[in-house]
Amino acid sequence: MIKKINISEKAVFKDLDVSDKEEALKVMSEAFLENGFVNEGYYQSILDREKKAPTGIEAYDYGIAIPHTDPKFVNEDSLGVAVLKDPIIFNSMVNVQETLEVKVIFLLGLSESTKHLNILRQIMELIKEEGVLKEMTTMPQKQLYDYLQNHLKSE
Repeated sequence: MIKKINISEKAVFKDLDVSDKEEALKVMSEAFLENGFVNEGYYQSILDREKKAPTGIEAYDYGIAIPHTDPKFVNEDSLGVAVLKDPIIFNSMVNVQETLEVKVIFLLGLSESTKHLNILRQIMELIKEEGVLKEMTTMPQKQLYDYLQNHLKSE
């Protein structure tokens, strides 16, 4: 059965003003924690995984990042999105020595590791066309939330 992934309006950020990826991931992780989607170890686990396996990806309009971590830190499948006021630096998923300026973060909280590829595929499908990310960055927060609700599903 296909169902929608949990996207809390409190976990969708527009023009998030942060200085680095740690601060961005902290704000986003706290929104997950407040909603009960994850447990206390989630934020640190995200940071630890990001050091070992970076998640920055070069996309058409902007760099994006899709951080995620071990399912043991997740209570409910969830997705958070932050459109940043100014880009921040993430290391590249393709070449860990390379850095990218990231404008949009898709934070995943998935209760089973097998779900990761499904959601990742959906995100890549969503942003594969030139202009889609740019459009997402101009949407008001509520419209962005509705857009994500209508386009992303969990298995």
